[in-house]
Amino acid sequence: MQEFLLIIEAYQAWIYLLLAFVAVLYGRLFIRALGIYRRALYTLERERALTRTLHSGAGLAIIAAGFIATFILTTFAIPALPAALRPTAIPTVSLLATPRMEQADSLAGFATATPFSVDLVDNAGCTNKNATIIEPTMGDTVQGQIKFRGTANIPGFAFYKLEYHDLQPESTWLAISASNAAVCEQGCAEEDQLGTWDTSLVRPGQYAVQLVVTDTLGNAPMPCQLLIQVVP
Repeated sequence: MQEFLLIIEAYQAWIYLLLAFVAVLYGRLFIRALGIYRRALYTLERERALTRTLHSGAGLAIIAAGFIATFILTTFAIPALPAALRPTAIPTVSLLATPRMEQADSLAGFATATPFSVDLVDNAGCTNKNATIIEPTMGDTVQGQIKFRGTANIPGFAFYKLEYHDLQPESTWLAISASNAAVCEQGCAEEDQLGTWDTSLVRPGQYAVQLVVTDTLGNAPMPCQLLIQVVP
């Protein structure tokens, strides 16, 4: 039943259009039959015209009921459905590892323009067991292909994204990976890997990494943020 209501919501414009088209057809039949009935001189002709008038009138009544039912469902019943039943629009993101430095502009639509510094890195969000990075840990020194393990499975989960920031004044958060599939560290069928970062594609130095997990209502707990040192 809930799926049926969501289909009505998605195609309500087409439903109204179809009902209006059928209403015009039945309206013309009703007017024509009524005119024949009024002009009929013989009993048999009047009976046939009356039958057609009643049939077309009944069709118009059914169409009117369809309009009313669609209006009531889309205005009152469907908005009352739980948000968890509605499909969540997931942003289109690159699931590839971090691109080469000269290709970083291609992720501008996924990046944020908020200035960032070492002092703003807050590891407090990593205490949330449903949205945390387990490996690597705060202050680790890394090189080459780095696999991030952790958990992204908050109530009403929609998607997660793993990002890095080079802590430069004009830089932005860039994508490492993203997915609309929940990731669990223990007790789940999904793999516990959040993403892989090829650090050979970035300059050696200190980087911030954060995990952002979002639910179906667009809410996100405090990001899990780490400072790591990339070496050649």
